[in-house]
Amino acid sequence: MELQKTILSQYMLLNEGPTLKKISEDTGIQLTRVFRLFNGSTMKLSEYQIIQQKVKEKMGLTDTLEEIAFDCSLKLSVEAIKEIEVYLKRKIATWKIKQATNKNNKSAQLITA
Repeated sequence: MELQKTILSQYMLLNEGPTLKKISEDTGIQLTRVFRLFNGSTMKLSEYQIIQQKVKEKMGLTDTLEEIAFDCSLKLSVEAIKEIEVYLKRKIATWKIKQATNKNNKSAQLITA
């Protein structure tokens, strides 16, 4: 339910609080169903995907990392996939080092203060 509330609030915010009728027209979801969704009815996966896609479009996002990774897994060679995997792991390792460094710097500042 938390994901549902989040995606609905994102949709409302990005579209500046449209009416239920406008939401229905924009998403293709029946008006009565839109009403029920905004009043706590559990969202179907297809409804979630429709609204999520509308949110992504409004935010200007194209492909997600998951979609790109899936496309790579289908089209690229094993070697190319391993290169991408190594690159992503390095990026995460670098991020972890930076986080640890920032934490140590903050701790040192607190001790000397």
